[in-house]
Amino acid sequence: MACTRDINYQNPNGTVPDTIRRRIRKYTHSYPSFNPIILNLSSTLSPFGIYSQVYINGSNFQGTAFVNFGSYKNLPIIFYSSFNISFVVPLNAPIGSYNVTVVNVYNGNFSPQINTSYPGNQNYSNSITYTIT
Repeated sequence: MACTRDINYQNPNGTVPDTIRRRIRKYTHSYPSFNPIILNLSSTLSPFGIYSQVYINGSNFQGTAFVNFGSYKNLPIIFYSSFNISFVVPLNAPIGSYNVTVVNVYNGNFSPQINTSYPGNQNYSNSITYTIT
């Protein structure tokens, strides 16, 4: 009697039965995506020259992330969780529309050794338009 866990088992006609084929686990040899995803912003509009803190709701945010706000790069974030972060709109940004993008910096190791530097791979999110009026 053949063992159903034996993936080499074949029917007399040389095929593997579907019941056995379904039991064979299929592994993908890839890592999960580290790209952040922006679902929405708490606000997509603010007046010129007014302090505005924008909350970003999404997924895959890391504590090493930063925000690109149009041509304003590497804006610091406040990290709440991997689903929520916030940033402050630059006060000197002129009236116009800006693409908001979250950038995760993945260092190749989630628990790096002390005094070890890593190049830092940047993973970009989708962008949402923010307008200053």
